[in-house]
Amino acid sequence: MSSLSRRTVLQTLGGAGLTAAAGAATSGLVLSRGVTAQAAKSLDPVFTFVSLPDFMNGDVADLQVLPTWDGGANSVNQSWEGAMERALLAVADVQPDAVFLAGDMVEGRWNVDTENRQLFGPVNQGIDPESIAMCKSAITSAGGVYYSYHADLFASHDLPLYPAVGDHEILDDRPGPLNDRWNPSGVTLGQPDNRYYLVDHAKSVWADHFTRPGGVPRFTRRPVGTAAEFSAYSVSFADALTLITVDTFMRTAHGVRLGVFDAQLRWLQREIRRAKRRGHVVVVQGHIPVMHPTRWWASGRLRVPEGRQSVFYQVLRREGVDVYLCGEVHDSTVIQHGRRAPVQISHGCIFEYGFSYLVGRLYPDRRLVLDLYEIPLVGASLERELWCTQGGKSQRTFLEYGAPAHRGRLVQQDREVLRRTAKLGRYDRNDDPYDLRHHSQTQPI
Repeated sequence: MSSLSRRTVLQTLGGAGLTAAAGAATSGLVLSRGVTAQAAKSLDPVFTFVSLPDFMNGDVADLQVLPTWDGGANSVNQSWEGAMERALLAVADVQPDAVFLAGDMVEGRWNVDTENRQLFGPVNQGIDPESIAMCKSAITSAGGVYYSYHADLFASHDLPLYPAVGDHEILDDRPGPLNDRWNPSGVTLGQPDNRYYLVDHAKSVWADHFTRPGGVPRFTRRPVGTAAEFSAYSVSFADALTLITVDTFMRTAHGVRLGVFDAQLRWLQREIRRAKRRGHVVVVQGHIPVMHPTRWWASGRLRVPEGRQSVFYQVLRREGVDVYLCGEVHDSTVIQHGRRAPVQISHGCIFEYGFSYLVGRLYPDRRLVLDLYEIPLVGASLERELWCTQGGKSQRTFLEYGAPAHRGRLVQQDREVLRRTAKLGRYDRNDDPYDLRHHSQTQPI
């Protein structure tokens, strides 16, 4: 590891300007003097959640637990532990009943090993049975380390975690047409690439840690008998809000199709109707956006190709979904087409570049109040010495975060948006003071 004197420190620009632009809004409700305790209690939320897709979007864990540990570069250090602690303490401070994480908690390129360290075992990019078997074993071993570390991290902060599958959970996408980024040919850009043949196993490893721990299904309400049986689920909270998590990566004979289809789509429709009959606010969580344009930063910008014409969006709209939460684009944008149409909130950040979190509070009168916070990166190193299996994807050696800043509020009631402010207001890509690509760049000092 580099000493502090060797680090080239970067300073994040624009934090103060964005804070001023967003305003110093508070996250709660202010009560006037003389309000009775009973009246005050009626103003308390019945359910509070935090949504933070793309946390961490990197392979972060202590590799010393591996029997194959070779004493080389690790995947975490004291700086990262401090940065993660600062971020999760901010999340825990709002006392959420649940944390939603719509995919990409890891880097996940576990079928490659560019330095040939073989910490997770040997791998080969061939599509022959022996190569596939080696890669499956490596994915299982890597998932055992990285997913366990993430699960323990949230549990240690008493943050109940409800995750979804992202593209990094299935070995990450590569350049190409949206529905052709996992190629059955076994070749991508002229190079051997066996990711397509490992998608189902990668999902199974993820499920073993989050939806099927110890081989026991965690969620009763799931699309049983479908390809998404252990990557999609529905759960209700406080008899007031239902979260439906969907798998937006469907492996077919021709590649990985982006969206929600067939049996999983029919299950989704039934779950929305079930929740609506009970008078619940319905939040659907999936990794990729349906609607665009959105703000984005350091992203492959996966999305549902058909957009609002997709069968997925048509079900969300027809059945009266309140909010669709997604990630992938590493910046925050609200889109709604129609006064009572679903509100899409794409959000989240790559942790080595910044951290954001969306706080949702549901009140007894069915108001859903959503507050966006960003914690700016105030210092980082140019050196990248945290190890991962893919060369060129190593994480920065040193990170330092500032204080949370409120970036905007959205208030929704009975599917109608009553108020939108700052970064959760209307997005104009030609006049945008909030986009991270241009307002959170780093420069050497």
